[in-house]
Amino acid sequence: MYFWSILGVLFVAFTAVRFFNEIGKSLPVIELMLLIAGLQWIVGAYNSYILSVKDFKYFMRVDEQTYMSYVVPAFLGFAIILLIRTKHYKLTLDFDFSNYVTYGRYLLLIGIFADVLKRFAPPSLLFFLYLISLFKFVGAGVLLFSEKRMDRLFFYGSLVYLLFNSLRSAMFHDLILWGMFLFLIWALKNKPTVKTKLLLIGGGLAFVVVIQMVKASFREAVWKGYNGNKIELFLNTFDGTMSDSYFSDDKNLNRLNVRLNQGWHISSVMDHVPQVQPYADGETVVTAIEGTLLPRFLSQNKKLAGGKENFEKFTGFILGHGTSMGISLVGEGYANYGMFGGIIFMAVWAWFLSWYWVKIVDFCIEHPLLLIFVPLLFLQVVKAETELFVALNHLVKASIVVALFFYISRKYFNWEV
Repeated sequence: MYFWSILGVLFVAFTAVRFFNEIGKSLPVIELMLLIAGLQWIVGAYNSYILSVKDFKYFMRVDEQTYMSYVVPAFLGFAIILLIRTKHYKLTLDFDFSNYVTYGRYLLLIGIFADVLKRFAPPSLLFFLYLISLFKFVGAGVLLFSEKRMDRLFFYGSLVYLLFNSLRSAMFHDLILWGMFLFLIWALKNKPTVKTKLLLIGGGLAFVVVIQMVKASFREAVWKGYNGNKIELFLNTFDGTMSDSYFSDDKNLNRLNVRLNQGWHISSVMDHVPQVQPYADGETVVTAIEGTLLPRFLSQNKKLAGGKENFEKFTGFILGHGTSMGISLVGEGYANYGMFGGIIFMAVWAWFLSWYWVKIVDFCIEHPLLLIFVPLLFLQVVKAETELFVALNHLVKASIVVALFFYISRKYFNWEV
């Protein structure tokens, strides 16, 4: 085990402890983002290096020392800047959100209505309506603070909705992400004990492992047109997958680690650039900024979200139709600027995010309801696999939509938000 590997794993462990300690005290979105990145960029990659079985495709394409000597310093620079600059800026519960329960009901209805409209809207409005549809989770979060049991049931109902929607589509991203965010809001209200936090987090992790075990087979059946009971299919798939020897098989452990390991994407970039594909020298960064700030009618070649173009260009892999993968921010930094430049790139991104976070915390002092909107703002930012365009575009567009909501609700509906 190399020095950078040891340092990286230890710092991820430190991040996990910090995140755990903040649960119930504040809304630890920054700590959550760092923990997800550390697990996927460092821990998942390290697991791949120590596993004896290598997948024919999803394996690390550069040696451990080369990989960790870039990714760990990039992650450390990213994390340390964020933690230092946001140290005194915590989103804490110092306001009685029961005053906002009526607004929570409206937010829930607005989100549901936008969900319905998405089915009939032109493509140019889909992203806007997608952001508005997320208001239903904001509304559910507000209703958790209601004194009425029926209102609080909408909060737990949103989790059931996420579960059934994931089973229907065989896509589990929203379930996992919003499940984490709603848990953090629940903890902020209920101040769980250490034992309760351990039990709930342990149960959540076990459920994520189950999803990873059955996802491929379950998704194949659903996407081929299975019309039966999806819950029964999920449970039967799990029953058929699980065995006493499942976790003693290195091949199974490798399959579970593949989803955790964003490192194989990054190592593929390091193996392909600049040996085959030259450094982009900031091209994707300029494209991301232009695509975020310019509307599509002013930028006819505006980049589409998903990351497929960059993935194929900088790894050399051709993805199948409908398949989308990202090279992550740390991979994009390397693809543009190499090792040292990639570390600087991550530091600059950390500075920008910390500046944004400080502004958000300051705004929450005057507009407390904004606290429950923060998960919506950071939905794509906390994901370790997203590239700059996806993260920046979501953050900016979501900020505009939320700002418009506050402006319209105060000016035209006299909401005291």
